[in-house]
Amino acid sequence: MAQQHTTSLRLRLRYRFDHLVSGGTTALIGWLALACLAVVVPASMVLVWSDRAAPATLSGRLTAVWASVGQTLKIGGAVGSPLYVLASVSLALVALLFVSTLVSLITTGINRRIMSLRLGHSTVLETRHTVVLGWSDQVFPVIGELVAANANQRRSAIAVLAPQDKVWMEDEISTRVGDSGRTRIICRNGSTTDPAELCRVSPRTAKAVLVLPPTGDTGDAHVVKTLLALDAAVPGSGEGEAVVVAAVRDSRNHMTARLAAGPTGHVLCVDDIVARLLVSTARQPGLSLIYSELLDFEGDEFYPVAAEGLVGRTFGEALLSFATSSAVGLLHTDGSVTLNPDPRAAIGPADRIIVISQDDDTAVRADVASHVEEDAIVTAGPRIARAERLLLLGWNRRAPLVIEQLGQYVSPGTTLDVVALGEYAATRGARPDPATRGARPVPATRSARPSRPRAAPSRHGRAVPPRSLLPRRRHHRPAHPGQAGRALVRQPDRDR
Repeated sequence: MAQQHTTSLRLRLRYRFDHLVSGGTTALIGWLALACLAVVVPASMVLVWSDRAAPATLSGRLTAVWASVGQTLKIGGAVGSPLYVLASVSLALVALLFVSTLVSLITTGINRRIMSLRLGHSTVLETRHTVVLGWSDQVFPVIGELVAANANQRRSAIAVLAPQDKVWMEDEISTRVGDSGRTRIICRNGSTTDPAELCRVSPRTAKAVLVLPPTGDTGDAHVVKTLLALDAAVPGSGEGEAVVVAAVRDSRNHMTARLAAGPTGHVLCVDDIVARLLVSTARQPGLSLIYSELLDFEGDEFYPVAAEGLVGRTFGEALLSFATSSAVGLLHTDGSVTLNPDPRAAIGPADRIIVISQDDDTAVRADVASHVEEDAIVTAGPRIARAERLLLLGWNRRAPLVIEQLGQYVSPGTTLDVVALGEYAATRGARPDPATRGARPVPATRSARPSRPRAAPSRHGRAVPPRSLLPRRRHHRPAHPGQAGRALVRQPDRDR
């Protein structure tokens, strides 16, 4: 009962205080003045009466109490005639009012500036920094890789612009990425499709601009709008020193994004890259570990280095010119890349050598030709082409791309079985090909490969024309996997 009474009393006091605060500025000032007097006057009386040097008379002690109160409250505490004391207190109150007003104005301005900074509306004044436009789950591994890449840099910065709260973005990056080392991560709030707000991250002075697709079905369209806004904010952004890299999910939007990025912009098609990696890793077990090692910034990765001292020499000589790195290709002046070129290929004056090295400052030239044992070099024997049987489980928009990539690797006689739910899901995005007009969807789990094209019955008893499994794409080189084998679509029996 006592605890309930204490809690009730506390709630009542809090209620009284809340009611007092809500009474307005005048009431709050009055109660504050009374509270100060209720504390300062008794304390001053105790000080005077406990002082051995205090006046002996009552009037003298009261005068001393007045002086102590005036000094404590900064209202003078002058002693004299009543008019003199009144004028002194009035001047002190006026001075206190002006000083309080000045402090209030300064505090309001500082708070407004702090709130503006917390909102992320200030301009980033950095040079040679990396700009990340957009917000999605990809922003965390991207920032993590950039932090690892800048580990050997003294001063590096990453500026992130997204339509999110600045403090929330900083907290999310701190939680998901962790320690950023020497790299400073700067977040700004704003729309990536507004040229005026794009200037908050200073893309004109950046060394690289990364455009990430947001989550949702309209992510690719948002990337195109961002690229157009970037060109409006920084005219000729794709032609300057800053490297503009964007990513789209759907291959159908790849060409549109490339046009928006400009002639020197780089647009990555996520679907196409995932399909290539999926097929490559399926054909070569363990290749995913090599990709992880080469495509992240932990361990060794690709770096272009200047061909100083190797201009005019062959690529075969460049192979033996690095002790701690491996030369794997050439980067030409037009931006094209040649991986594993002919050893007799000459290195041009503006070419850069692509090496696999631990970092961008570890590719040091050193002649290692004396360490090569030519007697141990043998020529690999020819590989025997064998027919295979492959299985593809599931179907989505990337499945036609996967089939197209498989058609470039498989041998004649190879068969691909596709197991997916729904005939429409398995054949959407397909186009006929002369080499595979005999391949058709088979809506049964135990049906054999067809020997001749014939219509498949539909659910309503009407004939459905046969379809090939080759993907329908406009901007990619068509493959002909039918030359190597036939594709069968098998639907799982729902009753079994």
